[in-house]
Amino acid sequence: MNCIVIGAGRLGKNMAIMLCKKHNVMLIDIDRSAFGDLDEYSGFMEVGDALDREVLENCGIRDAGTVVIMTEDDNKNIMLADVCRQIYNIENVYIRLKDSRKEKLVADENVRCVCPFDLTLENFREHYGEATL
Repeated sequence: MNCIVIGAGRLGKNMAIMLCKKHNVMLIDIDRSAFGDLDEYSGFMEVGDALDREVLENCGIRDAGTVVIMTEDDNKNIMLADVCRQIYNIENVYIRLKDSRKEKLVADENVRCVCPFDLTLENFREHYGEATL
């Protein structure tokens, strides 16, 4: 399967490294310096703005089965998710949302949200225990 990861921050890079073990992966970021520290990554990299359809098409969006959107900007992530689903009919779209309240804006069964705040809170509750709170 072909996968595209948008956003080469710490989370995006680690997702790309994980995915490239079994899939063809293209990692896109607007900042060339974001591509440092990718020793374990065996996929492709592209410097460009994923909001530009030409960049997406040059990176193989038409052949992608999965797109993982991990930029720092919730609004950009939501917009890119819409583009992936509405224009390119991507089957699996994952987006990062800092504000989990925005999750309702992508109420599409094929868009899955990763909300670090919620995951951290849930993990803390599991380790600390509800009874002691």
